[in-house]
Amino acid sequence: MGLVWTLGSSSGPARAQEAISGLLRPSVAAVRLSEAPVIDGRLDDPVWERASRLTRFVQQTPVEGQPATEPTEVWVAYDASHLYFGFHARYSDQGLVRAHRVDRDQTGNDDRLIVFLDPFLDQQRGYSFSVNGYGVQGDSLLAGNTAVGGQSYGGDSTWNVLFDTAGTLTDDGWTAEMAVPFKSLRYPSRGSGEAHHWGFQVIRTIESKDEAVAWAPVSADIPGFLTQLGTLTGMQDLEGHRMFEFMPTLTAIASQTRQPSGDLSKADVQEGGLNLKFGVTSSLTLDFTYNPDFSQIESDRQQIEVNQRFPLSYPELRPFFLEGKDIFTVPAVINFFHTRTIVDPRIGAKLTGTMGRATIGAMLVDDEAPGKVDPSNAAYGQTAKTLAGRLKYALYGDSYVGALVTSREFMDAHSRALLFDGQLSFGPTNQLGYRLLASDQTDQAGHGSKAGSADIYFRHDSRKFTWLAVVNLLPPNLKLDQGFVQRPDQQKWLMWTYYRWWPGHWITTWGPRYDVNRIWGYDGVLTDDAHSARLDATFANNISLNASATREMERFRGIDFHKTRYGLSATVNTNQKVLVRGSLNWGDEVRFTATPYRGHATTYSTTLTLRPITRLQSEFRLDGTRFTDVRTDRLDFDVKIFRALTTYQFTERLLLRNILEGNTLSGTLGVNLLGTYRVNAGTVFFVGYDDRYREGSQLAPDRFDSEAYQRTNRAFFAKLQYLYRN
Repeated sequence: MGLVWTLGSSSGPARAQEAISGLLRPSVAAVRLSEAPVIDGRLDDPVWERASRLTRFVQQTPVEGQPATEPTEVWVAYDASHLYFGFHARYSDQGLVRAHRVDRDQTGNDDRLIVFLDPFLDQQRGYSFSVNGYGVQGDSLLAGNTAVGGQSYGGDSTWNVLFDTAGTLTDDGWTAEMAVPFKSLRYPSRGSGEAHHWGFQVIRTIESKDEAVAWAPVSADIPGFLTQLGTLTGMQDLEGHRMFEFMPTLTAIASQTRQPSGDLSKADVQEGGLNLKFGVTSSLTLDFTYNPDFSQIESDRQQIEVNQRFPLSYPELRPFFLEGKDIFTVPAVINFFHTRTIVDPRIGAKLTGTMGRATIGAMLVDDEAPGKVDPSNAAYGQTAKTLAGRLKYALYGDSYVGALVTSREFMDAHSRALLFDGQLSFGPTNQLGYRLLASDQTDQAGHGSKAGSADIYFRHDSRKFTWLAVVNLLPPNLKLDQGFVQRPDQQKWLMWTYYRWWPGHWITTWGPRYDVNRIWGYDGVLTDDAHSARLDATFANNISLNASATREMERFRGIDFHKTRYGLSATVNTNQKVLVRGSLNWGDEVRFTATPYRGHATTYSTTLTLRPITRLQSEFRLDGTRFTDVRTDRLDFDVKIFRALTTYQFTERLLLRNILEGNTLSGTLGVNLLGTYRVNAGTVFFVGYDDRYREGSQLAPDRFDSEAYQRTNRAFFAKLQYLYRN
């Protein structure tokens, strides 16, 4: 009922390619319900008999365009306030089912049914909502030219909204139900009786077969995912979108910290915060926060910092900045707006959404951190004000033009930038993109710097052949206090080519890749010249293997170092109870000191994930770097970072998580225990314990003469946030 498939009678790859050509795409009309189904995962409500039903799915992987190997049924309906979906995932062998009881957004290794929506049908921004066999939900934002290959669609899973799901295992697989409130979405306004037309897709993943099947056929010959959605029609007279959300937070921390004297000092902190969200229109949302609670329930994942020429960047983890961050993010070698430069915000506001073909964003935040200095300092009590404004206008397909303006003002210092960017598609496989930046920075001493940078790329992306050419121009005086520039003073030219064969049997796909990377300083001297050859292969039963060899010249302190390095990596996810990943890289490396020299470095990373039962999951990871001075055969350093993360899901709401991590270079050890009671995406209660140690000889050698671990920090914490929506 309600389904319009506009493809004729062809089947298999020919039918899929005809659909993907852009001339014809599948369409389904949602049926309006007078009574909402009960979301219990059982599909026994009579309303599903009247809903539109989808049964025609084709493979995206491993064999593009071939019929799905397992049957799938999806029902689509709506009423004035919700979109409803019913799912039945059938299996020829119940042993193929992969489903675990985990926290929301943690179902990446499970079989899932995923709904994708593009309400503005502009192929610039979309939503995904997923469910597994136990009803565990996931959601994410999709932005721009989301990748097609494999089973990753580039979504930002830090985005969280309210919607309902439920699932249950059956004799022939599993069933699930989903209800998505229109208040959780942004969509264009329509007059009374005028129908909505949204981009729409349903993907089912079958992990044991390494298979993904799609309702609207998806081709690797087209370098975009949102460009290949079908359409959802028939929805009329949706209820008003004057959404209002009120979310207070309360955090309490009792901590101990070791002072330089060696004594432990105690501190108790209780803080409250408030977050408001208001739907200005169905497509525009205003966010306001006062004294926001930016406490992180998980610390930054450690990185190996020894022998690094350039600073490392750490990802944003704080909720206020995560929501809507895709609007302000422009993927490039520079992070033009790095919100982690805002350290201690007191008050903030954001306006984000869509007006016609334009996506807009504006953010203003007051940061107290720069003013937390000695009272005798003139900066005491002063705040830094950070502003960002974003405009992105959709042209055609996934093509757009945009602009971003950012500013950070503190006393007499300022850092301002204006960026123009865009992406233009030529045919189904070619793209031209650009980012042009002008910056103006002045420090407290009055020293100023004005600079401009450019980032231009051209990409050809098809099923068998992909190549990319990039030019980056970053002058030595480029400074962005509100951004992150890892390496200025470079004129960079990068090109890589990749060819793939698709046998479709025991080896799914394989092919070689060749990379060239050359960098000149603005003095005209060649500083980097790297050539890399790589072989990638993906096999049946969720196995992948990669091998590489690199010949490189790297100039440091006026010396040209010639290096040869090799690499191997592999992933094995054949058994649902065990996942193994590993990588190894070895060869010549430079020791970046005042008197640099070439040595031998080996870096490695290995991860073992165990899922013995559906409620329990443990991940063990070890990263390491070992450097040897080949002139004397002396070990210069041997760094190991280990991390063990274990979670146990008692019920769909109650979760216990433990993290144990250590670093042999810094001599640190940390333990973090967290209990979570989650009512929904917004209402959550956390309670936890965090303990940090360091080897005494590294902490205070004059007081501790042994390597025995000494406590440096300890904290008990509780956090409550409550979401009220009207």
